[in-house]
Amino acid sequence: MCILKDIVTPTIVFLSTYPPRECGIATFSQDLLHYCQQFLGSSVTCKVAAFNLTSLDTHNYPPEVEWQIDQNNKKAHYNLAKAINHNTHISGVIIQHEYGIFGGKEGINILNFMQSCKKPMLVTLHTILPSPTNEMKEVTAKIIDLAATIVVLTAKSKELLEKIYPTSIGKVFIIPHGIHPVPFSLSQESKKKLELKKYTVLSTFGLLSRGKGIEYVIRSLPKVIKKIPSILYLVLGQTHPVVVRNEGEKYRIKLLQLITKLGLEKHVKFYDQYLSLPELFEFLRATDVYISTSTNPNQAVSGTLSYALGAGRAVISTQFAQAKEIVTEETGRLVPIKDSEAITDAILDLLSNPERLKQMHLKAYESTRYMLWSNVAEKYISLLCRTIIPEINITHLRTMTDDFGLFQFASLNIPNRHFGYTLDDNARAIITCSWLARQAYTKELENLIDIYLSFIQTCQNEDGSFINYIDHDKKLPTDQNNKEDLEDTQARALWALSEIMSNMVLSSKIRVLAKSLFLLKYEHMPKFTHLRAMAYVIKSFVLVYGILPEYRNRLNAHIRMYADILMTALITNTEMTWHWFESHLSYNNGLLSESLLIAGQHLDDIAYKDKALSSLQFLIKNTFTKDTYIPIGQSNWYKKNSIRSEFDQQPEDPASMVSALVCAYKYTRNDEYKRLAELCFNWFLGKNSLNISLYDKNTGGCYDGLRPDSVNLNQGAESLISYLMSNLLIRELN
Repeated sequence: MCILKDIVTPTIVFLSTYPPRECGIATFSQDLLHYCQQFLGSSVTCKVAAFNLTSLDTHNYPPEVEWQIDQNNKKAHYNLAKAINHNTHISGVIIQHEYGIFGGKEGINILNFMQSCKKPMLVTLHTILPSPTNEMKEVTAKIIDLAATIVVLTAKSKELLEKIYPTSIGKVFIIPHGIHPVPFSLSQESKKKLELKKYTVLSTFGLLSRGKGIEYVIRSLPKVIKKIPSILYLVLGQTHPVVVRNEGEKYRIKLLQLITKLGLEKHVKFYDQYLSLPELFEFLRATDVYISTSTNPNQAVSGTLSYALGAGRAVISTQFAQAKEIVTEETGRLVPIKDSEAITDAILDLLSNPERLKQMHLKAYESTRYMLWSNVAEKYISLLCRTIIPEINITHLRTMTDDFGLFQFASLNIPNRHFGYTLDDNARAIITCSWLARQAYTKELENLIDIYLSFIQTCQNEDGSFINYIDHDKKLPTDQNNKEDLEDTQARALWALSEIMSNMVLSSKIRVLAKSLFLLKYEHMPKFTHLRAMAYVIKSFVLVYGILPEYRNRLNAHIRMYADILMTALITNTEMTWHWFESHLSYNNGLLSESLLIAGQHLDDIAYKDKALSSLQFLIKNTFTKDTYIPIGQSNWYKKNSIRSEFDQQPEDPASMVSALVCAYKYTRNDEYKRLAELCFNWFLGKNSLNISLYDKNTGGCYDGLRPDSVNLNQGAESLISYLMSNLLIRELN
């Protein structure tokens, strides 16, 4: 059911481990949720499904945690999906994926959730291995297929993923690990607070476990201390809880033994505790050089490295994927994995020039501003919104409508009264309100329908024909009506009246008035000559066929006549590589294929249906890439045997294409049409040539078009109605 924005606050659900569970992914998820909620404000609620190690490991979670899931309980995963499916407030799901946090071999239990969940899912893959096991590869491939969008944290991860899993191409996006907005400072003040003023401080932080490579840093220190006796190496963080459970403190004890063996007791200090963010950043600000020590070359990303650079600290890092992308000569040094001598050389190099080191701190800080959690959260929400159907918001429709009708144009989001009103826009608006009323009837919608229907009545001449343009000041027809061919306007008005006549949710008074206007036009209707006008007439007459029994023979005759003309046009213009109704592709193209399919279904004519679908395939081929809809640009359209225009792209075209694809899906039940319809709708939400959303969630409006380098920031009637119609059709589809 379609719910108006005023009625419900959408919810996004985060699936992950979550604090107070001590886990890097948990911290990542909490930070991401916090900044997503900050970005969204009160318009959207963020909730968490937190995954526990076993049924006995429960935690005192914060209020945003709605569900606790035992990662080993397959039924719990399924029940979570069921609960999310049944909650109409939930718009989408963000999953933080790591193989060890969902239970089963290679985390296979998450598939019990994903295969059952019907809401759009965005999955962040934190680990991508170049040589996965067969089981891991199978699980990952299924995750990719089930997710609407995949996020990875580095360019290398994207490259690997698309190479190993080709089906991921087109749905993978890079969003870096986030960092907190800490102010830049040098180390002296924090050293004083922490009583470290006399030391040259090196540090490493994070949950301790084998593979962290701390021992290689410890072995590097004796040679460093000979030249810089003030060295103090801080190892910040407790042992990972899972490691403690499996082997206790064996790794920490091994490190302590190494320190004793090398006589470094005064130069290495452990802080065996889970540090809060303020504590952590105090230690980072006291650090002269941060050392990232991973021994895993396939580690995709390190939150600790991100935080250190983000706090403005020069780093030494082993050569794993993320480090190779973000550590430069200006911000630190890269060293081979498990190479203590290289770490020694890097430490001495960085500490040899204090002025250069200060500049490296500053450069590390400046170069990581794009990684701020606020920017990261906005990117996540933007990606998720491409797969979430935004709630219907008619705020801008109200803004653009006065007591007389819907204004044609806007300056930004303010109605531009100078250009008055058009029947084209008011006809589209009444169709939109009629569709809305079928799903969530309100008094406000009835009032809007009254306004638009009165406008249509005002535009009708005594002979049943319609004018299109009316000025604002005197509410009189303008000269433009005499300068343009208004055939498409006549047909669009018939379609609008048919929608009202056939909508039994509306009052009989409204339907009777619509019928009288329709019949006045029908009884004086000339033969249409424009293909799009014929297409509108086909849609109109099929709609009213069931409620005008005395006209059925005439209606069928007109439907067949116009369908035959469309067929003839298609056959005439078809060549080896061109299968279209005209010698060019221009505007509102999907309407032609859709109307022929509607005629074929109504008349049960297989030839119409087959030709409609083949023409639609031609249109799909010329307007879709693998993952993006690209409408024909209006600058030069697309003439046969010429190069197609890509700009300017107009919202009317994706609206027409969505309608055609939804119609094709209903007829064929071919899921590819459904997928393409959703992809086409996402053009409005930013999945387009410029990756810019045309839908303005703040106003409920839609920008007027896509230029080669920007959007047209005006939010006029045609773009608004095109977006609303497309939204409603996709909602019906789902």
